[in-house]
Amino acid sequence: MEKSNLIPFVRNNLDVLFIGLNPAKGSSRNKHYFSVNQAFWNQLFSAGLIKSIIDKSNADDIVFGSTKINCNNYQFGITDLVTKIAESNSQKIKPTDEDCKILKETIIKIKPRTAVILHGKVLDRFISYLGFEPPEANTGYIGELIDSCPTSFFNIAFPHGNSIKSEKKIIRYKELKTFLMKTHPNKKYSAFGR
Repeated sequence: MEKSNLIPFVRNNLDVLFIGLNPAKGSSRNKHYFSVNQAFWNQLFSAGLIKSIIDKSNADDIVFGSTKINCNNYQFGITDLVTKIAESNSQKIKPTDEDCKILKETIIKIKPRTAVILHGKVLDRFISYLGFEPPEANTGYIGELIDSCPTSFFNIAFPHGNSIKSEKKIIRYKELKTFLMKTHPNKKYSAFGR
């Protein structure tokens, strides 16, 4: 394990906050989220959440740092349950109550319209911390889970490295897009910052 070099893309007015377990070593060393494997970006494109295929090497700056290729100018962001440790073996990551508390406080503070849990360990640990029984992986819409916070949660399996086929993840991303379009169909461009 090593110290992460990634800076989360977290700000107010997000339409979607993606939540991973922790930065992978390769992504941390590259200083870009999802820069080792193309799967995440391909799934967003196949679901229509982004309008063009994008190279993984700096896709996070484009998709999370601007809205220029995002469907309907939606603002996307990303963070992790464990933000400070870079590790590619998720078995070595042991999220604490403090990690869960920080994530919950972040969500309450910035109030994203939706939050997408991307890793089974986050699903189990964070949902349990919030006082709910964790659902199975890749079940899609979960609902609002934090009192006095209007964020709707989705559960979509990590883009690669598991037995869930990409097509099933794309179905869930399409459901997320439909949810966004129904709840905020005419999103206007707004200023963003990191």
